[in-house]
Amino acid sequence: METLLMFFIFMTVLLFFYSVYLLLFEQRSTIKNRLKQTGKSLDEYHQDQERNQKGLLKGLLQKAIRFAEGSNYYARIKTKLLQAYIKMKPIEFIEISIMAGLFLSMLIWFGSENPFLAVFGLVLGFRVPELLLESIRKKRAKQLNDQLPQALSLISNGLRAGFSFSQAMAVVGREMDAPIADEFAKVLRDNSYGKNMDEALLELGKRTDDEDLDIFITTLLIHLQVGGDLSEILDTISETIRERVKLKGDILTMTAQSQMSAVVIGILPIAIAAVMFVLNPSYIGSLFSDPLGLMMVGVAAGMMLLGAFLLTRIVKVKI
Repeated sequence: METLLMFFIFMTVLLFFYSVYLLLFEQRSTIKNRLKQTGKSLDEYHQDQERNQKGLLKGLLQKAIRFAEGSNYYARIKTKLLQAYIKMKPIEFIEISIMAGLFLSMLIWFGSENPFLAVFGLVLGFRVPELLLESIRKKRAKQLNDQLPQALSLISNGLRAGFSFSQAMAVVGREMDAPIADEFAKVLRDNSYGKNMDEALLELGKRTDDEDLDIFITTLLIHLQVGGDLSEILDTISETIRERVKLKGDILTMTAQSQMSAVVIGILPIAIAAVMFVLNPSYIGSLFSDPLGLMMVGVAAGMMLLGAFLLTRIVKVKI
């Protein structure tokens, strides 16, 4: 067990210094390497690549990074970082998650010396950064959804004033705040770089993953094919989205008590167990040292998760 603990400490320290290197020097080093490669022939380039892969540690790290980049988890993290507008590489986020898991696992091990709790801390610490990322993503998505009706009204008024669609979107990028200003500005920037407006709008839908914005994008794509009075259509969509937002607020108000009940029911047993552990550690510690106690804790945790999941599914209403 001491060997495993030393391995955890070594990996935590290694990943910590590697992350510091990536944050401080990786961009500068990448630029220098690109400048060096521009003056080399193809054969010299392949020789440098083979020379860089000869180091054992560097080769293992590169293989691990390539394996991670091909996984579904990497793709999901990349999408969430893009939607949360966090300028971080997915591999850097994964390294932070691993360090958090190792750090929490070591803290729990030093406090309890229980391998099962240490493994639980490893899993929990690994998941905490993703939960924070998901919270930031949802917050930004809600802000974008709240800004969308006003943005559609600005585009509609701009079209009535004689602006083109691109000019009306540019007004939204200048006059409104983030995040919708950043997203619309990126669409125009991609279009100015040579990408078709259809492709730029489809990428906007994938990047934001918002149902109301998908309605707007679908309407624009249809209009680009068949034509019509776009300003009137945008007014209708804006009014529909406002009604949907109002209805979501009403449903959230009516289900707030049930959601709070789910939170209290989920937290209360953990809080009581923590208080008992502080007041009488030997009494509550038998649950984690005896096999029967561990089985009871596992069954109780499973039932709590099932109950919280059912409560959240009951109060979640799709519009």
